Amino acid sequence: MSALSRPIGLLWLVGGFLVWSSAFLVLYGLHAIGCTYAWDASTLRIALLGAWVGHVVLAGALVPLSRRAGRGERPDDRGAGFVARASLVLSAAALAATIWIGLPVLAYPLCR
Repeated sequence: MSALSRPIGLLWLVGGFLVWSSAFLVLYGLHAIGCTYAWDASTLRIALLGAWVGHVVLAGALVPLSRRAGRGERPDDRGAGFVARASLVLSAAALAATIWIGLPVLAYPLCR
């Protein structure tokens, strides 16, 4: 069975960007809730930083794990090698994107 035909191979391909989308939703959702309900600025910033760091750690953990995505397949299965390489590249890109979307938490004022 080819690595691309297995659902777990596809999960490795999109796993990093699932973490990124979760970070995006959580950060902007927390920001909206905190500003709507007038949370203290330090409390809101700590909540945002905690959510962001948690997502960065999770996305960072997926990068080395994604190297194993295609291992254990038959040696003649070229799809497994593709899934492993593509998973590694996509996980690294998702890690960079997760770091990027959280940088405004550090740099900008929260609620205006």
